Amino acid sequence: MKTTTMLMAMLLAPAALLAQGAMGSMQATATSTASARIPTDFSASGRVKLEATYARAREHHVPQEVIDHRVAEGEAKGASEGDIVKSSARVEGNMEAAQEAMVKAGHHPSDKEIEGGAYAMERGVTEAQIQTMAARAPSGRSLDVAFDAVTKLSESGMPVNTALIQVQSKLDAHASDAAIGSLVTKAQGGIKVGGGE
Repeated sequence: MKTTTMLMAMLLAPAALLAQGAMGSMQATATSTASARIPTDFSASGRVKLEATYARAREHHVPQEVIDHRVAEGEAKGASEGDIVKSSARVEGNMEAAQEAMVKAGHHPSDKEIEGGAYAMERGVTEAQIQTMAARAPSGRSLDVAFDAVTKLSESGMPVNTALIQVQSKLDAHASDAAIGSLVTKAQGGIKVGGGE
């Protein structure tokens, strides 16, 4: 009896493990797609395109939350389905490009840096400029404040190249994040930005 029970257990064990693996895989897929923000009123085509954008984000290990935010922002503004899909794909592509540029420079970016780099690219910063910033940044220095400053400076009307020069000079001088952030405060206050701080 014991031998028969043991034999049955040995025969059934691989099937049980296979079933557990399949369930784990299904749960992982459900979890990864559950975080995707796909409006229920989107057409089948729009849903497929947006799901593909999320799939690329997962494949390239860029933060899906940025895409979620872009979808929510589009919905809040009453943007069309097509505009939301295009904008989501664009931000995902920019995240990939920013990540690749930083990695090429020997910098291992955080999700926040990838997001910041993507937003800077939307303001006109190129991959090459992101790579240069990452390469010239002091070792171990986070670039999220630098990218945020470039983005905000350009949003306030400063040409992107000027914003990059201002921020890069602070990075080169090993200035603190507060000093980099003060560039934005000064620019928004109408104070001429530049010089050492």
